[in-house]
Amino acid sequence: MAGKTSNLAAKLTVLAEPMRLDILMIISGAGECCANDILEHFDITQPTLSHHMSVLIENGLVNANKQGRFMRYSINKPAVNELKKVIDLLCSDSHEETPVKPSKSSSGRKAKAAPSDEPSKRRDKKKDKDKDKKKKKDKKKKK
Repeated sequence: MAGKTSNLAAKLTVLAEPMRLDILMIISGAGECCANDILEHFDITQPTLSHHMSVLIENGLVNANKQGRFMRYSINKPAVNELKKVIDLLCSDSHEETPVKPSKSSSGRKAKAAPSDEPSKRRDKKKDKDKDKKKKKDKKKKK
C-alpha cells in the first residue's frame, strides 16, 4: 500500500504546479489536443510547455499519441479517476473502504518531490550549505 500512496503523492505534487493543472483543464475540455492548441492559452514558450508536458506524461496523468508530425495529448482517465477516488474518500463521512495506513516514509518526513522540482532543491541545499559556512565563520570570529 505504501507504494500506491507514494505514487498518488507524486501525482498530487505534479498537480500542485498551477500551470500543469491549467494544462490538464485545457486538455480535459478539448478531449484531445496538440501543443499549439495548449500554447494559445498561455504566454509561455514551446520548450516550457514541453517541460510541463513531459512531467505530466512521466507521472501518468497525460497520454501522448504521435500522429504524423504532431503529438496529440489526452487525459489518462484511469490515473485521474484514481486521484478522484482518494479525494472522494477523504471527503466522505463514512469510510466503507479500508483507510490507507501511513507509510513509514510519511511519518514526519516530507514526501519526495516530483522530478521537475530537483533543480530548486539543489539550489536550496546550496543556500543551506552557504548559511552553515557563514555561521561557522562568524563563530570563529567571535572566539
